[in-house]
Amino acid sequence: MPDNAALLSPEERREVVLHRFERAESMSQRIVFAVIGSLFLCVGIAGYIVPGLPGTVFLLMALWFFGQSNERMYRWMLSNRFFGRQLVDYKAGLGIPRSIKVIAIGCIVIFTALSMFRLGAWWQQIALGLLAMYGIGFIATRPTREKVLARVNSQP
Repeated sequence: MPDNAALLSPEERREVVLHRFERAESMSQRIVFAVIGSLFLCVGIAGYIVPGLPGTVFLLMALWFFGQSNERMYRWMLSNRFFGRQLVDYKAGLGIPRSIKVIAIGCIVIFTALSMFRLGAWWQQIALGLLAMYGIGFIATRPTREKVLARVNSQP
């Protein structure tokens, strides 16, 4: 992806990302990836409906799996009118909007804390806490859209 992806129109970014489809070598691997992609797609769509369930993260995972297995589904996801632009922008290197990062990290903290009260064993609580910290770290280390756009716009 070019460094100036932010300067491209949304349609131009989508066209660049659409051409990054790379099919897995073996047929069995493509079938497994298509099934996993379908599961993540279902969970991702449910995330837009069910409060507290993140949607975009699962859609990004589905996009990766379809990018290895099913070009038609890969293109459909990137062209979807509800979530396609977010996926294209992320794949183009524009990062995650700050507001989405705050919401995602807040949901992880709240739901992890609530879940820890339900877990009895200390090792389950530690495992859940470590998993939550990994998720928070992953989200926090992704590029923030506003910073990427500011950096691109400040270049001569």
